[in-house]
Amino acid sequence: MLTHAPEINIRQQSILRALLSTNGKATLSELSDQTGLSPRVIRYNMEVVRSWLKSAEVNFINRPGYGVEVVASQEKKRNLLEIINNLEDCDIVLSRQERVRIILLYLLLVEEPISTKQLVEVEDFSRSTLFKDICEVEAWLSNFGLKLQRKSAKGLWIEGLEESRRFALVRLLREELGDKYWYQLSNVFLHANKFSNSCISSRFELFINQLELPFCRRVIHQIEENISISMSVIAQAEIMVYLGVAILAMRIGNVIEGEVDPEVRNSDEFTVIQIIGYQIEKKYDIEVSEKELEIIAALIMSTKWDNYYLLESEFEHTPPSASLKSEKIAVSIVNICSMRLHPMLKIDHVLIREISHHLDYAIFRLQHHIPIRNSNLTTIQERYAQIYRVAESSIFVLENEINIHVPEEEIGFIAMYLLAGLERLRTVEDSRLSVIIANDGTRSKSSLLKSRLEYEFPNLKVMQIINTFEQLPETSQRAEAIISTLAIDNPSLPVIEVSPFLESEDIKNIQRWVTEKNQSKRRHRLAGLDQQNSLVDLLKMPYISLASSVDTWQDMVRIASEPLIQNACIQPRYLDAMIDLIENHGFYMYMGSGTLLLHAKPTDGVNQLCMSMMRLSKPFQYEGAHIPDVDLIFVLGATDDNSHLTALFQLNELVQIPQFMQDMRAAERPAEIIHLLWEWLPKLTGEI
Repeated sequence: MLTHAPEINIRQQSILRALLSTNGKATLSELSDQTGLSPRVIRYNMEVVRSWLKSAEVNFINRPGYGVEVVASQEKKRNLLEIINNLEDCDIVLSRQERVRIILLYLLLVEEPISTKQLVEVEDFSRSTLFKDICEVEAWLSNFGLKLQRKSAKGLWIEGLEESRRFALVRLLREELGDKYWYQLSNVFLHANKFSNSCISSRFELFINQLELPFCRRVIHQIEENISISMSVIAQAEIMVYLGVAILAMRIGNVIEGEVDPEVRNSDEFTVIQIIGYQIEKKYDIEVSEKELEIIAALIMSTKWDNYYLLESEFEHTPPSASLKSEKIAVSIVNICSMRLHPMLKIDHVLIREISHHLDYAIFRLQHHIPIRNSNLTTIQERYAQIYRVAESSIFVLENEINIHVPEEEIGFIAMYLLAGLERLRTVEDSRLSVIIANDGTRSKSSLLKSRLEYEFPNLKVMQIINTFEQLPETSQRAEAIISTLAIDNPSLPVIEVSPFLESEDIKNIQRWVTEKNQSKRRHRLAGLDQQNSLVDLLKMPYISLASSVDTWQDMVRIASEPLIQNACIQPRYLDAMIDLIENHGFYMYMGSGTLLLHAKPTDGVNQLCMSMMRLSKPFQYEGAHIPDVDLIFVLGATDDNSHLTALFQLNELVQIPQFMQDMRAAERPAEIIHLLWEWLPKLTGEI
């Protein structure tokens, strides 16, 4: 078998058989007679034929006025004929996406309109199939600002900016290769001059090998050396392929001209690229415009480097700051989203820093029309639809600032940062299982068992040690099992009986319980992704209190939380956590219209998803706070990053309605407040 040979279909096999069976040269008409194919079809398939023969190290002549000829000995021709005859006598069945990508490749590369008849003859697509695919082709091109033109007498062609066509080609190659091979592409050309991959279409393999990628890979290395920093593998592939596409375009006369952005011209990257431009001019005998250099420099400037994401502790000095513009936009986005996702996002400095740095990169790409790809977009839109919609509702802040439409890929990235912020609220403690040690009162046993448990099961948290003759303490409501050295009658929690020495069988029993418990939690969490709770599901009548006034803000927090503590929805320590937050960050959770939302982390003592409300007859004013007087105080106890979103969204919307707020303040009993919620919630037309 031949190594690195492109796949050939029935038509190409037929042409090769005719060529290898002919002594000397042959004309297209003669090949047409032998194969039954039209000269046009033969001509369009000749590039694949040439590539196949080249992989066999056979010279091939195809010259106008001369004809076509395979230059090889009769023995070599017989060997090649035997290889072809052993190939499967069938065409590869292409998926719709594969067909669409092949059509796009033709359209993006041709200089003149191409007819549907030509496409059908070259690729053996049926005309009906081709017409169905054209709609998808048109939609794909529109993402790059390119328009597919169609005229019956003329054919198909693309209109749009040259740089958009190039970026579209880069994206098309990435989609054909898939992320795995795309990430590996830059390494391929470190040591090889040719690309071969049986997983992609032979048309794409031919195109990749037409690009000057070995030279472009050396350019990437040169850029990294001059800037003294390594690109990420994604950036290496993107810039390498763009350079190859740009060189190919410039060699056939498709040059980009225009004014150069002063910001890019004055950058170190532009200086480096000027040197690269000189090398391209010298090697390929073409003139590289300053606008061409600007696009390449802009690509480099918008690149996320290898050390883009570092923990603050990993920086030798102070972590680099984002621009003030990006930080201002990030703060606005987080403020909007926090009111619909979780108020603590507003004080998540990691979230604000990450979005700020991302916006530096994103704004530059948007301003220079450099497309971005988000391979996780579908996942975030489908699995975390509400978080995506919240991000989408905030993106107007960015669009108003830069006056550019923000694509859904970019919204997807913002949603992913928000999801990361919500996950950070679920600290390591959240994954730990809480247990109580029960013993007969012998301290040595308890001490030994506790030490053995902490060594064997680092994720178990021992909440308390009790004597089995004692009643379970209040902390038992937060524990999930009892690990006991003695049998316990009528336990209120699961009991795992063990030796204080924690023998191997004891370890197995505890591990079995830990595994089952974690699986149960995981199933509950996955089920919660689709479970949403309305405001009326959380704000039950016993959780509503009507008070005249409070003397201190600490009293306000305590009295508003009492119904949830009394009903074991939250633990007393949740109250302490809320007070600590206010002392450290102030009343950042003010929702407007005299409404305050109190909360802490889910891991600060939330037993179940819950919400309470306190209304004050006399509004409370906190001295020194930059908020108006408050008379409606809500306490939220969230257990995860999802199940409370609908209720929080509804509360945020209702607070903005003056008539609703007036009715809430006029209510005389908790039952009237519940009735108001039932009355007003159906009037909310927006969705999270």
